[in-house]
Amino acid sequence: MTETRTLTTRIKSRLLIWHDQMMGLARRKTAPIWLGVFSFIESIFFPIPVDPMLAVMVMARPSRFIMLAVLTTICSTLGGIVGWYLGYELGLTVIEYLGKTHAFETIRDGFARHGWMLILIGAYTPLPYKVTVISGGFLGVGFWPLVVASLIGRGSRFLLVAAIIRYRANRPLVSMLVSLLLGLVAICWWMVTSS
Repeated sequence: MTETRTLTTRIKSRLLIWHDQMMGLARRKTAPIWLGVFSFIESIFFPIPVDPMLAVMVMARPSRFIMLAVLTTICSTLGGIVGWYLGYELGLTVIEYLGKTHAFETIRDGFARHGWMLILIGAYTPLPYKVTVISGGFLGVGFWPLVVASLIGRGSRFLLVAAIIRYRANRPLVSMLVSLLLGLVAICWWMVTSS
């Protein structure tokens, strides 16, 4: 019993130290720059979502939660544009090399019909955004539908995440925001599957 309490105390102590270190880093003047850089590269290739970093930044700067969400959205969308361009330029070369040109035509038609919605879903949900934007460029989704869907999807997602963290002490508001987040995901999914 004593060993369990000692272990629990040590774990809590280390978590508090880690929390203090993360908050100290998030309060630095350069932290928003790092948030922007991380948001940009996460939209192209980096496998870890930017949401935890945004959450720590909002906890360190709660009055700036909207600015942080907007920064994350813009940088993430710019990274999505780079990913789309990479898919646009290199996608067909890869398909031809693999000898899958006919299969590509079939998939491209489906993606062209629902592509902007798939990008919106990828921008909004935990579905990897980088995969949807690279596929969008590769499968013929237009540039402006990509930008608009990315700004709407990423913007609403990051604003909701930032608001949930900012107002985490207000349980009724957080419950409403989480319900809104889940409801929007369900609506996006329904729109793709019903058309």
